[in-house]
Amino acid sequence: ELNYFNATVWEITDSAGLRKLKDPKVVRSRWVLCNKGDAANPDVRARLVACEVNTNGTKEDSFYASTPPLEAKKMLFSQSTSRKSKRGRVLKLQFIDIKRAYFHAPAKRDVYVDLPQEEFEEGMCGKLRMSMYGTRDAAQNWEACYTEAMLNAGFTQGKSNPCVFRNSRMDLTTVIHGDDFTTLGDNESLEWLEIKLKESFELVVKARLGPEDG
Repeated sequence: ELNYFNATVWEITDSAGLRKLKDPKVVRSRWVLCNKGDAANPDVRARLVACEVNTNGTKEDSFYASTPPLEAKKMLFSQSTSRKSKRGRVLKLQFIDIKRAYFHAPAKRDVYVDLPQEEFEEGMCGKLRMSMYGTRDAAQNWEACYTEAMLNAGFTQGKSNPCVFRNSRMDLTTVIHGDDFTTLGDNESLEWLEIKLKESFELVVKARLGPEDG
């Protein structure tokens, strides 16, 4: 995990050089443990997060990130039972989880973070290359990152909500909420999308729901 950070997420730099900057703040970081399973079947994840707080007490539109309305996913579930694909095949719902999503999104500000104890060097810090959980614009950077990937894959972004995407050629509709991609399509199109997304992201296919066996 730490090798991943060193190679991709940050570059180690001399914190003394930050004095030249207008805002030389170094953001605190810490490890957060989360059990995504339960007591009987634990699935503990460790994530290094930044602790960047709002110091001026105001909301900034520049850090806004979109979320889809509940109706967007309801639409997918409704269509999965009421029509077939353009090829006349059964439609299915596929659920994809992007692993370490924010770390795929390039950093757009000069943000410096404390190095964890395992990598600590006196007088050194990490300058973010990629977005890090806990920084104020990470969600917005991730939104820009997945939008670019979807547009490159031939999708059109929704006008009413930017988290909804449609690819008419492949007959696919996707609703994105954070790192969760919910897509409606037939088997062939869903497999095509999985391959396309793997070109840009690490991912896990959580489930594919439909009326056929398996």
